Amino acid sequence: MTRSATELIDAALSLIAESGLTGLTLTDVARRAGVSRATTYREFGDKDGLVAAVARREIGTMIAAAYQVVDMAAPAAELTRSATLFALRYLREHAPFTYIRDHEPQWLLTLAVTHEGAERNLVETVTALLTPLLSLGHAGELSVAPDQAAEITVRTVLSHVLIERSTLDDEEIADTVARAVSATSHAR
Repeated sequence: MTRSATELIDAALSLIAESGLTGLTLTDVARRAGVSRATTYREFGDKDGLVAAVARREIGTMIAAAYQVVDMAAPAAELTRSATLFALRYLREHAPFTYIRDHEPQWLLTLAVTHEGAERNLVETVTALLTPLLSLGHAGELSVAPDQAAEITVRTVLSHVLIERSTLDDEEIADTVARAVSATSHAR
């Protein structure tokens, strides 16, 4: 990624946290980044290209942060439990995500279900990133296939961060996901 692309994504994230995606323009992003509007078009093509680049980078950033706190070698139930807790807390503290959730939820639904020109939607993308972790040495610990365990985790996290009112707290949500995907919890 070029330096200007990084600066443009940083500027876009800052603007999204302040005022969302609907009114976001490439001109505003270029101005915030201190580059020409032409540079923005050269790097991303259009607003959809910029939004897709922002989403890709933020998913990567979230996954990298998870590697710092989630024990990837833990048994499957603990891995899914701690990954669920991490994701719930991370997304609730992510300023651009919370602004969009609170003021422009249609954008999250669009990204979660499908986005123009994207090969995969948000659920499919994060599921594809989690599946290998659950496949490595954990397949026998799961009550479902690794890709299904990853999808259950992602969909549960998204539903609870999109609609925050719940009779379950974060610990209970994480425990529920662990029970849903763990073969050992079904044997009890």
